[in-house]
Amino acid sequence: MKIIWNWGTGILIGIILFMLFIIGLVYIAVKQDFDLVEKDYYPKALEYQQQIDKEGNARTLAQQIQIENIGGQIILTFQSFFQPKDISGQITFYRPSDKKSDIRFEIEADSSGQQKIAENLLNTGKYILQIDYQVNGKAYYQEGPVYINMY
Repeated sequence: MKIIWNWGTGILIGIILFMLFIIGLVYIAVKQDFDLVEKDYYPKALEYQQQIDKEGNARTLAQQIQIENIGGQIILTFQSFFQPKDISGQITFYRPSDKKSDIRFEIEADSSGQQKIAENLLNTGKYILQIDYQVNGKAYYQEGPVYINMY
């Protein structure tokens, strides 16, 4: 059987190629992994004023939490005017590029007001360190970037 090449055959081949291209795009789109920052973002948005208040409380302090990356450990040094036993809350290592790499720790400051976290628990790359803590019933929030084994 011999194929007759004319404008109709060209249109048919063009349509078939276009359909294969669209099917390929749909296949790739379905395989993509979409991570939302928060699954329940709407209720959290309604409570955002509390977050703003916590950040304001932290900014008014004379001293901020010191974050150091030394010798394979991330060392958080809490304010010296707080008693370490009065500090409670959570430390979150938020990974913007991969939700599965987020890690949370409870605050357990030692007697000198420091908490040490082993760097090998984290993947290489950028994290945003989010410290949400309370001292004597007053809430505070501080965040900053942390780079793990980047350089």
